[in-house]
Amino acid sequence: MTETMPATPETMIDMIKVSKRYPPNVTALTDVSLSVPKGELLFLTGMSGAGKTTLLKLIANMERPTSGLVEVSGRNIHKLKGKKLALQRRKIGMAYQDFKLLTEQTVAQNIAIAMEVAYRSPQNIRVAVRDLLGQLDLSDKHNSLTGDLSRGEQQRVALARAVANDPELLLIDEPTGNLDTTTTVRVMDLLRRHHLAGATLIIATHDQSIYQGSQHRTLEMTKGHLSILHEGARA
Repeated sequence: MTETMPATPETMIDMIKVSKRYPPNVTALTDVSLSVPKGELLFLTGMSGAGKTTLLKLIANMERPTSGLVEVSGRNIHKLKGKKLALQRRKIGMAYQDFKLLTEQTVAQNIAIAMEVAYRSPQNIRVAVRDLLGQLDLSDKHNSLTGDLSRGEQQRVALARAVANDPELLLIDEPTGNLDTTTTVRVMDLLRRHHLAGATLIIATHDQSIYQGSQHRTLEMTKGHLSILHEGARA
């Protein structure tokens, strides 16, 4: 008898009535429900402190919900452990608002990390690093320590590291906050290329210029509550 393989889930993210509270009495999210199909590019906007970063960290399993369910690719990500959790995290790329770079290592070393844990060959890594640096106008920073870079340059390195391993899911927190207009266009072009290649993207931003007029769905966080700003397309 031929074994029937399970169908691949068509939904990348399902959040069901998710709340997150921090001690002693800070409520970051309240009863948030969200479904994101595979391949969607979704914008998430709202004021600072509205809960955008918390939502991304819950999806990436950097935080655990106080209540509710978070599924990624059909799995409760907060119940994964050991090798299963490590494998799932390789499929997620996150660019943090505070960058989280290794400031005593070079730009190239910071970007290579994501590929090294996926056991890509050294030659493949070298080519990919140089390609990403070229796309983000950072070729001359290859051997620079990230601690010596400007905030805008550090932001681009963090983004390059997030996309380096071609993850299925990209969670991008304020990708253009320290960038000029020309560099913002470069960054958004890079993210759109990954979207067109099949990645699911959630971009948290307060920069209206990158989502106004967009055909993609835009949601707004307000004091931990989620609402639709623009229905848009789901893919």
